[in-house]
Amino acid sequence: MLPLCDALERTYRENRQQFFTCALAITRCPERAEDAIQEAFCRLFRLDARPRRLKPYVFRAVRNAALDQVRRIPPPDETPHEFIFDPRPGPCDMAANAEFQRLVATALLTLSADECETIVQHLYAGLKFREIAEIRGTPLGTVTAWYQRGLKKLRVRLGDDHEGLRGPTQATATAGAVGRLGPAGLVPET
Repeated sequence: MLPLCDALERTYRENRQQFFTCALAITRCPERAEDAIQEAFCRLFRLDARPRRLKPYVFRAVRNAALDQVRRIPPPDETPHEFIFDPRPGPCDMAANAEFQRLVATALLTLSADECETIVQHLYAGLKFREIAEIRGTPLGTVTAWYQRGLKKLRVRLGDDHEGLRGPTQATATAGAVGRLGPAGLVPET
């Protein structure tokens, strides 16, 4: 088993985009998301014992640090679409439709905080529902309910604006379209 310091470094290297996306969904500011990650890892490096399941523990630490950031300074009322979509140019960003990104970001802001965070963590950070439940300290059924309820609301909001999201496979189409536009280009795992 790797020493805690090495394990944290490896976890960061393997998940840095997902940590950023999760923190960004909460802080809605790239700089504050980066600060939250820095703060979380500073705390983690001071741990005496290694957590049993490191990855969910680190995600929870990043989430808590991001929430601390928001408690200190609330996010701006007017939020650009960059709060979900990585503003740095990349292959996915170049290929994505900027108008659809704006619509998705706007629609995500209309969801409850729990629904929005769950959808972002699952689709954009690539976390499984059980990992989200562990990170949030919430029952698995609650997490899946937030996800399903949030997707249903997104289908309604985006279905009116996007012809390709209608029909019996609308849930899959919406989740897939939203998932493909993530910073890491992730397609959702169900």
